[in-house]
Amino acid sequence: MICYNCGNVLTNSDYCSHCGMDVSVYKRIVRLSNTYYNVGLTKARNRDLAGAADTLRRCVKLNKRNIDARNLLGLVYYGRGEVAEGLVEWIISKNLRPRDNI
Repeated sequence: MICYNCGNVLTNSDYCSHCGMDVSVYKRIVRLSNTYYNVGLTKARNRDLAGAADTLRRCVKLNKRNIDARNLLGLVYYGRGEVAEGLVEWIISKNLRPRDNI
């Protein structure tokens, strides 16, 4: 996990070792976002696309830089026939990570 203030790699401490910023709440938010992603992935695998879309939207709302969640959300939208919304998510994903982004 990377510090939102300075970009340094975070340790198990609740404070960034480089800039001293309190990152305890940030870590909880990222963990919750990852949990939503995992639930959304499970729902998508079970073909519950409406539930997956709802869960993945919550995930992206918490962590806008979650590239995997954005890509999966785009795929879920595409699977539901909402091509324009899917393209929007994929374009945002591509802009956040131009390289090594499937």
